[in-house]
Amino acid sequence: MIGFSGSSSVSLILQHLQRHGQATVKELEEVLGVSTTAVREHLAHLQAESLVSTSTVRRGPGRPRLVYTLTRKAHNLFPKQYDLLINLLLKEIAAVGGAEQVDLLLERVGKRLAGEYADRISGNDIPARLAELRALLEARGIPAEVHQSGDGLHIFACPYFDVAQKHGEVCAMERQMLEEVLGGKVELEHSIREGHHRCRFVVNKEQSQV
Repeated sequence: MIGFSGSSSVSLILQHLQRHGQATVKELEEVLGVSTTAVREHLAHLQAESLVSTSTVRRGPGRPRLVYTLTRKAHNLFPKQYDLLINLLLKEIAAVGGAEQVDLLLERVGKRLAGEYADRISGNDIPARLAELRALLEARGIPAEVHQSGDGLHIFACPYFDVAQKHGEVCAMERQMLEEVLGGKVELEHSIREGHHRCRFVVNKEQSQV
């Protein structure tokens, strides 16, 4: 897997470009201690992966130089600590405004998430809406499955796992979001947070508003 960690030639190229902003083939030859051909092969691989791009730079007289820089996709390979940031933010909100403020904030976030999904769901009944929601979740990299009874949704990977470990309110936010999208009362029977291998949400069809 291509990344910024490690000591492979490709990783060293990425690290050098990240630290210095740009580099020529000759500069990368010196960094790696390999031939021009080897450097060009590595760069061709990185370009094929859309991780580096080229541009020409003119400095003084003479021919312009071809330099390599990182793409936006490459910058996304950097380690992220969103979970740490979110946990700290929720902790500070609770310290300043109390637990009620955290609940209110997550409720509003849940409504925004529901709006994003609802705009892309057109089914007229619960089974149809569940099927469309499952497809949208899968498209976002969240493995999900509609229960064979057609009244529930299984989610096999919590998108907020680390945050949910410290803030159970996140599970309530997800349940409320599903209620908004599906138009019916939703119950969370068991969750990954509790140690299960999946979160099981069940829709009460009798209270459906669809």
